Amino acid sequence: MPRNGRGRRANWGALRMEAVDSSQESESKKPLRSLKHVSNIDIMPLKQRQKSGKPAKKPARPRERQATGSAGTGEEPRSEVPRLPAGEFKPKQSLGQNFISDQNIMNRLCSAFDKDEGGQADGRQVIEVGAGIGSLTHILFKKYPKMTAIEIDARAISQLSRNLPDLDVIHDDVLQVDYEAVSRAKGCSLWVVGNLPFYITSQILFCLVDFRRVIDVAVVTAQWEVAQRIVARPCEFEYSILSVVLQLYATPRLLFKIPSHAFYPVPKVDSGVVRLDFKRAAAPDCAPLVLRRVLRDAFNQRRKMFKTSLRHLLDQLEIPRLPRDLEDMRPQQLAPQGYVALARWLQDKGRFKGAAARFGLHDNERMRAPLGREALDPSPQRVWRQERHGEV
Repeated sequence: MPRNGRGRRANWGALRMEAVDSSQESESKKPLRSLKHVSNIDIMPLKQRQKSGKPAKKPARPRERQATGSAGTGEEPRSEVPRLPAGEFKPKQSLGQNFISDQNIMNRLCSAFDKDEGGQADGRQVIEVGAGIGSLTHILFKKYPKMTAIEIDARAISQLSRNLPDLDVIHDDVLQVDYEAVSRAKGCSLWVVGNLPFYITSQILFCLVDFRRVIDVAVVTAQWEVAQRIVARPCEFEYSILSVVLQLYATPRLLFKIPSHAFYPVPKVDSGVVRLDFKRAAAPDCAPLVLRRVLRDAFNQRRKMFKTSLRHLLDQLEIPRLPRDLEDMRPQQLAPQGYVALARWLQDKGRFKGAAARFGLHDNERMRAPLGREALDPSPQRVWRQERHGEV
């Protein structure tokens, strides 16, 4: 049990609230505009234009490692990355393209779904986010022939169309895809799998939380530091907003670690595979927008006590002070259900005045804007996703 600065036991950290299921409405009734068969996508010419007098350089091929510890099976890792035609495809750093090159790890990643998940036999429920050139897709497609891949890079889609002509592809940004529309088109809940780009891993995870009503399970790779944050417990250094949100809306498990040399190009850090079970977690019994505001205000000043970090929010809601047990606590000391209880307490005690000004504000400004009555909506369409890329 965490203690506050004066030595008193903090009762809020162990508080557990009864979670109830809330009815969720479909976010959008718009037709699925980007779901199409890959044969309908034009194959782009892949030859790069050569500079005058200088022949195009051939990209380095991924090195095969003899180490067996990465896969944990005792077998020699083999590179299953499809051939990158010389001078035709170079991974883009701007898209965070690091492809898995160890077949044993890819097999373990594809086997992370339980056999009793209850999905469709043909695998129509499987969605791969960020398919790239298809290193993981090849293994998934053999097991789930009706799966769908999401990819933003037209060069990668062209390569997929050559190697897997029967694969369905959504040519779009994974953060902009309407997963409810995908679920309606397929007639079932979704299983999400993917090797996530490091630079938008958290944004993708928050996006999946917003669409949790149509996603049963997600198995994804993440930077090792992010994977540790997802499963971190209160009072641990890695405990963060990501820890609280994913532990409230899903049941996260850290499955195994992937060494950096199992990717091409080789990144500077290791990765981890995380499984998120959304269907087994009940929705928190509080307004999601109020909870989001509490978490952001608290963790943006994670070294400060609640009486300081939440002062601005308390003034907006015309609440003189927090409960005594909370005032001297810091964000990393409060358990996820404690944040639900705190958000619920603010809902009951605070004054939510009219509709807050939202339009034309950057997300950081919107985060500090006064909470209006719309913040009490139990099932808003957008909570954890960002309006634009790169916002925090």
